[in-house]
Amino acid sequence: MKKFKTWAYIIAMLAILSSALGTASAATAPTLGSVSSFAVLAGSIVTNTGATIITGDLGISPSIGVPPHYTGFPPGVVTGTIHDADVSAAAAQADNIAAFAFIDQGCDTTYAGVQDLAGFNLVSGVYCADAFELSGTLTLSGSGVWIFKSASALITSGTANVVGGDQCSVWWRVVSSATLGTNTALTGNILALTSIGLNTGASLNGRALAQTGAVTMDTNVVNPSDCSGPPPSSIPEFGNSMIAIALGAAGLLGFQLMRRTTKKSLNATAS
Repeated sequence: MKKFKTWAYIIAMLAILSSALGTASAATAPTLGSVSSFAVLAGSIVTNTGATIITGDLGISPSIGVPPHYTGFPPGVVTGTIHDADVSAAAAQADNIAAFAFIDQGCDTTYAGVQDLAGFNLVSGVYCADAFELSGTLTLSGSGVWIFKSASALITSGTANVVGGDQCSVWWRVVSSATLGTNTALTGNILALTSIGLNTGASLNGRALAQTGAVTMDTNVVNPSDCSGPPPSSIPEFGNSMIAIALGAAGLLGFQLMRRTTKKSLNATAS
């Protein structure tokens, strides 16, 4: 009877382990491909006012109207190459569209309606809402990947800023348009279906990648990082804890079973 109970405990722990492994969602960053060298990419035009600094390439594809499809450079500075509706911009836009589809991953947390992320302290995972706002500090704790999926817009204001994460681990998937308010300091790559606007003094540690619309800037800093290595992924803290508990419990019960079996063997030999 005791042996049966021991095996029943082990089976139960293994079931918990299997469940934890099966349900722990791993938010995974996309492979950027040819868009990795681009700090700014627009679908129609790029406009700039003031001393904007873009670290990396700037591109427009497919573009609208007659070239050039960008204005304001100078006074804006692009440290890389401006690809105006050329082959490189087209390839980057194709990879941008693929990345946008890739980060459409299952939600770990879903907020009803419009969610302001100011004051939140979030571990890695996939967060979803009808729209996201940021009016203060968003803290990202630990390591891994954070994906924020907005079914419509992303709008920042006030002292909006992000603490934690980096340009390769934070992703903003915006089904319409994104607007960074004056003096916002945002971390992450913005992948917007329509357009992206950076108001005066806003900075982006990441990329501004728009599929169909414009990217508009005014005295901004856009500074991506090289994310060409293997894409990072993450398992939420709850999943990690469940796995550790299940493994520890199964190991302990297995050890107890081994001791009982060994004891019975010794007793049988002695008799």
